[in-house]
Amino acid sequence: MKVEFFSAECPLCDKTLQRLHHHFPDVEIEVHRSSECKDGSCCALAAQYDVKAVPSLVVNGTVVLVGLPHEHELESLATMLRQS
Repeated sequence: MKVEFFSAECPLCDKTLQRLHHHFPDVEIEVHRSSECKDGSCCALAAQYDVKAVPSLVVNGTVVLVGLPHEHELESLATMLRQS
């Protein structure tokens, strides 16, 4: 299972990532930060996944979460991560 997080490093992105780490401490999340994208590779990857906004969480190449998650979204995500 590959879990990736796209971030603009804004307060909302930071809060979302903290919430994900809190709820899923055993899940390795690869973070793509806008400040680290010097060669356009992150933009190309975001386009490949059809990421249209940040923060976004991608699991196995599919966008599964956009924005700050609500509790019901975290529950659905937990179910998905257990099945993967």
